[in-house]
Amino acid sequence: MKHRMTLSIDPEVSQQAKKLAHAKQTTVSGLVEGFLRSTSMPSGKKAGSFVERWAGKFAVTESMPGDLRLQGLKAKHGLATR
Repeated sequence: MKHRMTLSIDPEVSQQAKKLAHAKQTTVSGLVEGFLRSTSMPSGKKAGSFVERWAGKFAVTESMPGDLRLQGLKAKHGLATR
C-alpha cells in the first residue's frame, strides 16, 4: 500500500511536472517516485546490512591473548588484525 505525501513546489514547476508526466504516460507521483528510487541507490542495489556494508573496513588491534569473544567476532565478521 502506498502512502500519501504533500509536497510544496513552485506553480511553474508543477505545470512542467504535469506536462512531463503526461508525455511519459505516467503520473507526477510516478515521476517523483522514480526519481527518488534512482537517486537513493544509483547502482540500483539495495543497501545491505550493517555488517555487509562495513565488513573489512576496519582492522582490530591485537588484544590480550586468550580473548575468545574477540577471536570469535573477528572470525565471524572477517576482521583483520593490525
